[in-house]
Amino acid sequence: MQQGKRRSKKRDKARLLECLNDCNGIVAYACKKADISRVTYYKYYKEDPLFKQKADDIQELQIDVAEAALLKKIKNEDTTAIIFYLKTKGKTRGYSERYEIGGPGGGPLQVEGFNVDALSLDERKILLKIAEHVNANR
Repeated sequence: MQQGKRRSKKRDKARLLECLNDCNGIVAYACKKADISRVTYYKYYKEDPLFKQKADDIQELQIDVAEAALLKKIKNEDTTAIIFYLKTKGKTRGYSERYEIGGPGGGPLQVEGFNVDALSLDERKILLKIAEHVNANR
């Protein structure tokens, strides 16, 4: 590589973060804009805790922006936005089309003398249908 074409990791990382912010947290677009490969981005992300934290902060900011827009729609009585919000945030109040069945803390079900992990995929599907039928008839 010629001396004049050598890249600085520090500058590349700063450029990637700037482009990530400009591209609303979309990694592929940011990498294209920065002219740096996605492989390099994920290498920096994996190996550099400070870079990872800054990239995560940009992603969180984009989620905050989306949530603010959703709440604005809800305040304007947008039915679709209201339904979406209730299905995602109101699950504990019954606003869900399905029930998630799990053990304590969201872990696997623990029934004395019964190991769900030992079941085949087909057996788990049958068990899930039974649980859904029981919940639907409550």
